[in-house]
Amino acid sequence: MLSVDELQERIRATLAAHQQQEQEHVPLDQAQGRILAQEMISNVNIPPADVSAMDGYALAEAAQADSVFSVIGESIAGKPFEGAVQAGQTVRIMTGAVVPAQCRCVIMQEHVRREADRIVLTKDCREGANIRRAGEELRGGDAVLYTGRCLNAADILLLASLGIAQVPVFKKLRVAIFSTGDELLAVGETLSREGQIYDSNRAMICALLRRLPVEIVDMGLIADDIEAIKVALAQAGQDCDAVITSGGVSVGDYDFLKMAVEALGEIHTYKVKMKPGKPFVFGKIGRAVYFGLPGNPVSSYVGMNRLVNPALRQMAHAQALPDLVLHLPLNQDLKKGAGRRDFQRGVMQMGAKGWEVGSASRQDSHRVHGLSSANCLIDLPEEMENPTAGTIVAVHPFFSHFSGGD
Repeated sequence: MLSVDELQERIRATLAAHQQQEQEHVPLDQAQGRILAQEMISNVNIPPADVSAMDGYALAEAAQADSVFSVIGESIAGKPFEGAVQAGQTVRIMTGAVVPAQCRCVIMQEHVRREADRIVLTKDCREGANIRRAGEELRGGDAVLYTGRCLNAADILLLASLGIAQVPVFKKLRVAIFSTGDELLAVGETLSREGQIYDSNRAMICALLRRLPVEIVDMGLIADDIEAIKVALAQAGQDCDAVITSGGVSVGDYDFLKMAVEALGEIHTYKVKMKPGKPFVFGKIGRAVYFGLPGNPVSSYVGMNRLVNPALRQMAHAQALPDLVLHLPLNQDLKKGAGRRDFQRGVMQMGAKGWEVGSASRQDSHRVHGLSSANCLIDLPEEMENPTAGTIVAVHPFFSHFSGGD
């Protein structure tokens, strides 16, 4: 069996030759979550001119408390003062407004006393005080964002500040997903016979894919017929960059999907030292990369989370991101046998001494309610057995359960 790290490394090595290369330009307001295809260069200075950092008065020279200046005009954002400022003179100025060329500093309005058309300083004002210099943050020609960046709201703000309306990005990967199985029924239909279950894995996988820079090709439910499955796989392998299925990957399964995949693809079935999600299939069908997930819902979720999502990001040409891992104390004993890395559904919460983590529910791989109740995965290494309360463990938070992120 392979460790999780060993399988991830095999996947990364294989996908190095399968990264998206096609590019397109999209409007800035559609660039959120897309992968930047070219280095972005600033073509302007930020700030574009010397501007005031405060509401106050721009002084012709540095001055000490009790100095007196005559007010000769004002400079506001978008309407700079156009005259000349002489010694002993000042211009009323607002935050972000251009500082007149002859002025050497800006004093905050709280540090002056206004007397008709003059001011008296109540504090010293040194040379350069409260002035943001032209190009202080960025200069024309500076690189600001790099290829592979997954653009977020702060990046959109930056690009808008540079006046960039069209953004070069990599085209979205086309990712096909379908389900097979006579026991499956489309969500929304009525269960009519014993043994039927809803096609829940496909809904979950699509939900996870929507967080990625991919175009989902949802092929729905395919009849449990080997020829129909072969046709669907061949079409997906020709039209898409990746294909994802769940179920039919365990050794001993009698499943038309497994037979069709083996007939059409160059695939490998792995036993992974991971719980849940021991079986995993990876390879190629046509021009597409194929990912075969286990049928148990939680196993399928963990496989998407730990294996498929990072692989699709690599294929999409996204920069590799570090895995956010917290190290928290357990607030209860956990059951865990040695030999496999165990990703248990957990609940992070604030305890009397800070953040702590415990089990969300029983850890059977078919229990979907426990997964919905969780806000993290507790990552227990292969060699660990039955960790007790107080043990420090690695935790992977689910971002959708916490505020403050982008």
